Amino acid sequence: MNILQCLENFTVVVEYKSFSAAAQVLNSSPSKISKQITYLEEELKLKLFIRSTKKLLLTDQGQILYEKVGNLFNELKEIKSIAYQEQYLLQGLLKICLIVGPAVIYFTSAIAQFMKKHPKIIIDLRVGADIIDANQYTYDLIISFDSFTHPQIICKKIFSIQRGVYASPNYLKCYGNLRKDEDLINHNCLINTLYGLQNKWILNNKVIHVAGNFTSNNADVLKQAAIDGLGLIWVPSFSVREEIKSGKLLQILPSSLSPEIMLYALFKKHKKNNLMIDLFLGYICEKIVIDDIISID
Repeated sequence: MNILQCLENFTVVVEYKSFSAAAQVLNSSPSKISKQITYLEEELKLKLFIRSTKKLLLTDQGQILYEKVGNLFNELKEIKSIAYQEQYLLQGLLKICLIVGPAVIYFTSAIAQFMKKHPKIIIDLRVGADIIDANQYTYDLIISFDSFTHPQIICKKIFSIQRGVYASPNYLKCYGNLRKDEDLINHNCLINTLYGLQNKWILNNKVIHVAGNFTSNNADVLKQAAIDGLGLIWVPSFSVREEIKSGKLLQILPSSLSPEIMLYALFKKHKKNNLMIDLFLGYICEKIVIDDIISID
């Protein structure tokens, strides 16, 4: 099933409070809508509704999901409406800066796919270290883990993500698996020096003081070191998607939750190429829903 379509139909069920009413609005059948909701629950591993013969009650997890995707779909509809009218007129240079070390590969891939859809748009992509450095240059769009307050800058939250702990099969074979969060102190943890937490990893609202013999300010360097069996990494889940699929890395302590990381888009108000920015951000929003990156508690 198309998860994007299922999510959109889920919002209709929430708003009309029944499968039957939602089916009428969507010109579908209650059984088909029910199957889509069941698919979502299985795919996301969440209980969205409490079903009874008389009522359909939204769970707390369902409410969180509804809030996270409801505004997203409204924005996507608006962006698609604008893009439909203007897409053939969109051309020119879009200067983007990524200040998101673990997300550089993901966004680079997304940008490449976006450019295939819009070949008249030229993109100049730079990778920065922090907001201060990035503002020394004239960028159209900055993607960052940090928010920024300025009267001429729009700071827009794109999505929130979770970190996880990952290791290579060879490392786990040599040093054993972990059963609880506190076991991290007995393992070689590869530390990212770019962010403030460094050797303080937060799992299940507990600060674990980790240590290791290898540090770096580059997420890709740390990921490669983990693949080579040097130690454990604590990174956003989507930054190791391909490595998980290929079996190069395995998630450990999968039930342990970390604080959400917010990702922001920063761009100037009233800029002549804001339509290109809106179109690009709309594409990113749609892609993260399809890729199941949005964090749901």
